[in-house]
Amino acid sequence: MNLLILPEQSPLDMASGVHVQLEVSGVAGCPVSSLSEECTIESVQVSQSSMTETPSVVGEVTVDHAEDTEPEIQSAEKVFNDSSTSVYRYTHENSACPCTRVPSHGCPVREIRADSKRLVVSFIAPDLETLREVISDLQACCTDVTVRRLTQSSESEEQRSLLVVDRTVFTDRQYEVLETAHEMGYFLSPKNANSKAVANELGISAATFVEHLSVAQTKLLDQILAE
Repeated sequence: MNLLILPEQSPLDMASGVHVQLEVSGVAGCPVSSLSEECTIESVQVSQSSMTETPSVVGEVTVDHAEDTEPEIQSAEKVFNDSSTSVYRYTHENSACPCTRVPSHGCPVREIRADSKRLVVSFIAPDLETLREVISDLQACCTDVTVRRLTQSSESEEQRSLLVVDRTVFTDRQYEVLETAHEMGYFLSPKNANSKAVANELGISAATFVEHLSVAQTKLLDQILAE
């Protein structure tokens, strides 16, 4: 049994882009990631700065402090606030941050969300080769990189094809973990189920679930990113 997973570029549609949504965690030095562990982030806006020779990112974070004490954010300037929210603006040049690395491949960040030190980054890659390069780059600086969604543009359904992922590379348990996590909404943002809930459904510990899922995702990415 094989799993159909990823639109593959068609010869008839070589100029089509790929709309990508990635979840990354374990990002050292990312101000948004760190802040999301302390308070509720309503939205994030980022853009590349062209004012300096060193590539940098200018970001604005909207923080909800209606129920919490307003956080103190270092290296950021408060530019707006009302009774329930504050907007902070920051600039950083951390080359390990996804907000810097993704645009360096010619893919501006379209949307970014943050929750509990996890970042969900959306962008459009011009082709699958660029996507492979972006993911490989992020894997070098992040603890975990998960492909949440891939959508390839095409003018018609006839021009769209699918990459067949070999089901046999997974053990039965790894595939069951991956399938159950998907069905329960573990990969959605926000999640419909956390690791403990999926682990209970599978009858295993949360630590065992995370271990199986990590191996299964690595095998899946190895096929997606294969030359």
